[in-house]
Amino acid sequence: MHLLVCLLVLAADQPPRPSVAILPPLAATGGESFIGMAIADNLNTRLLFHSRFDPKTVTSYYPMNVFGWRQALAAARGEGLDPAKPLSSKDQARLRRQLGADIVFAGSYTVAGKGVTLTWSLVGDKKHRDQTLAFEVNDFATPTEKLATEILLTLGQSTKGIESHVLPKTPLAAMKPYAEAMQILGTQSLDPRARLVLKRDELARCQALLAAATDADDSFVRAWVARGVTAAMLDDREGAETALVRSMTAAGEFDPETTLGIYYMYARQGKLGEGIKILEDATNTHLGFLHGLGYLGMAYERASRSHDALRTFAVYEARAPKNPWARVRRAEALGLTGNRDQAVIETQAVLKDFPQSVMVMAALASRQIDAGHYDGARATIDKAMKVAPDHPALLTRLSYIALEQNQPDKALELAQRAVAALGDGRGETLAGYAHLNLGHALALLGKTDEAIAALKEAKTWGVDAEPLLVLWRDPRLKEFLADARNPFPPLPPEEATKP
Repeated sequence: MHLLVCLLVLAADQPPRPSVAILPPLAATGGESFIGMAIADNLNTRLLFHSRFDPKTVTSYYPMNVFGWRQALAAARGEGLDPAKPLSSKDQARLRRQLGADIVFAGSYTVAGKGVTLTWSLVGDKKHRDQTLAFEVNDFATPTEKLATEILLTLGQSTKGIESHVLPKTPLAAMKPYAEAMQILGTQSLDPRARLVLKRDELARCQALLAAATDADDSFVRAWVARGVTAAMLDDREGAETALVRSMTAAGEFDPETTLGIYYMYARQGKLGEGIKILEDATNTHLGFLHGLGYLGMAYERASRSHDALRTFAVYEARAPKNPWARVRRAEALGLTGNRDQAVIETQAVLKDFPQSVMVMAALASRQIDAGHYDGARATIDKAMKVAPDHPALLTRLSYIALEQNQPDKALELAQRAVAALGDGRGETLAGYAHLNLGHALALLGKTDEAIAALKEAKTWGVDAEPLLVLWRDPRLKEFLADARNPFPPLPPEEATKP
């Protein structure tokens, strides 16, 4: 506990900042869907640029936190909400609480000729009423400035900083293909461990769109980074590095959001250390860049730097204390340092504050599983499934428990449901764990060919070593593990007996 207290004290470098989350507006009728992405991406970039100069410290001070559109969409999916459809007032409020944001920007729009009419609101501000904003489709910069100013005023912030900096006006010939490409890339996780689920024809379309964007505006930094990400997904290392270099030399200010793409490219090339350095620099210079801070904490975990991950998520929590994700990730990092029982206690405290959060309940079940508290984990999942009965994260964890408690039939049924619910799962490794449970259960039931197929699928999705221990150490699978077709050969005897 002393370590955690010290970390939180060190992390509280400034008082908690007000926070805004950004949801891409949806087309109401007859509107091209790229417009919502263009609005959200521009607004996210604009607010991350905002800072105030502190003459006492001669540094820039970031007075607010920004939860970008990727974070908002991920939080919605984590709670079983479909952000591609209009959210009810109740679901919007639920999402705001889940993000720990003071307000959530949301809206819809219609298009008539070259004119766009945006109807928008700031969910969470009791004084705010729906507003409309009309603009020309060839000018996204002007409405972005107006929206950003309104958000700052709503959060009680000065607009002096924003008035001294204007977002560059990107021509429609660049913005439209860029936003269309981001709609495609947004369906793929930027976690470097995630399986690539975008098809090559989709990536080829992204590549063509982004080439059109950079041809139309050679200084469009975000488009260059997205072009590099697409090249990395196509295993075009030279193309990725060329786009990366161009993004760094393009005219305009440094855009912290682009570091996510740069990190992705480095990590995909096996340069995790360089990717971490990029995220460290971005989060040190842009203190409101919570998305980057979250990726940094997860990158530390991937690099087996558990104490650095713990420190990073403590910083995240101090900056955004109402955000439950940061708290459960800090607890997870705590568990990785060996304090598994304390990690359970910490996550239980989060659930007390967010009793209906599916994400928090799934996290608590994971920490209980890590600590060997299987009955407690089952009780937690049963409670969560009353809120979201078909949530794949819950089904996957429940299947794991059934395997541990020698219930292969139950494990099989749950794993099958999880796999069906996940689909491509944006490439996240959760799909790998679901297929791993499926293969394990099938093997226990003597369905060897089906089990081999499921495990091969699990391997393509990528699974960490620890979940494999359940498979490797199961004495009932000795003959199965020795099968030459098994993609996960058994551990050497000295490894299999380690605690």
